[in-house]
Amino acid sequence: MPSPPPVVTNVANRISAHLLEKPQIPPRRPENRKQRWGIIAAWLFANVTRVTPVPVGYWLADRLGDLLYWRSRLYRLNVIDNLRHVHRGQVGELQLRREARMVFRTSARNFWDLGRVPHLSRKDFDRIVHLPKHGWELLDDVAAAGKGGIILTAHFGAFDFVGQTLFVRGYNPYVMTAPTVGEFVYAGVSYLRLSQGAPMEDISPASIRRMMRVLMRGGFAGFVADYDFTDMGAPVALFGVETTLPTGPVKLARATGAPIIPVIAVRDDAPRDGGTRDQRYAFHFEDPISVTRTDDEDADVDAGLRRVADVLEHYIARSPDQWVMFQQVWPEPSKRRRPLFRARRRPAGTVSPGEPAAVVLNEEPAGDE
Repeated sequence: MPSPPPVVTNVANRISAHLLEKPQIPPRRPENRKQRWGIIAAWLFANVTRVTPVPVGYWLADRLGDLLYWRSRLYRLNVIDNLRHVHRGQVGELQLRREARMVFRTSARNFWDLGRVPHLSRKDFDRIVHLPKHGWELLDDVAAAGKGGIILTAHFGAFDFVGQTLFVRGYNPYVMTAPTVGEFVYAGVSYLRLSQGAPMEDISPASIRRMMRVLMRGGFAGFVADYDFTDMGAPVALFGVETTLPTGPVKLARATGAPIIPVIAVRDDAPRDGGTRDQRYAFHFEDPISVTRTDDEDADVDAGLRRVADVLEHYIARSPDQWVMFQQVWPEPSKRRRPLFRARRRPAGTVSPGEPAAVVLNEEPAGDE
């Protein structure tokens, strides 16, 4: 068999050099009894999902989703308000409530699938995921360019499987998380997310520097960017109404030259010809977004954020019942922690959990702490 052309060999070497190097992350250990019990509960749950057929698991997840829909009044009202904005007020209250209940079911199915992560093999991931638009070569080309890539997704569909699938395939996206639930649940969810060894850790100054080094070496960093958890983002129109979105991914792309690659994992688990359900996702890779760097940072960020918002609008409008966002994306002004206005650049070294990239945009990467 003839040897591959030099160009192909060089591309393969650059990809392996940058992608197969997993960031060195300090091990996460439970700090108290609540976290230990959360991990034990997650381990038990993972073993239940291992022996339970997927259709049965989804039926159970749907029942749990229905229960949580009725018992979680605040989240239910938040979801309905989000969907009302998505439909721009063009559908009735009954339809909004039906879709909101489906959002809770989608979230419950996501949690069931997360419980299966510890037992999935590379072949299982290949079977579960299909690519209706771009193939894996899109990520290979980004990696070969040597600037790194910013994987951007949303709380949409099977969003947890974006990072898991890319990790299993060798792309090793570096992902930072922040606790938005109680210690017990967060410890259990973190155990499941880390069960395959994916590079993921809580946000901190040290983790931010590690993320920067990953990008500078040509690797990938991952962000979920459809909600501004800290009100530190920038204003942007989403479905015709202004809100704020986190600017971290856009600022990071502007600072490093790394493109933003939107990746949306649409759930595709509708009954097949035989009437059975299966765990399947359609991974949609959108064309990379390059953020221009000029003397006007605010204008650059606004333009990049607008393109991000366009991608979010496209997929959320297609399947509103898969947008598993339980926070109010368009809160009333009185409920915001700060007014809706343009956030200017903060001094270097300022830490904001909502915008991890902004912490180091004016700093040189430093060693691990």
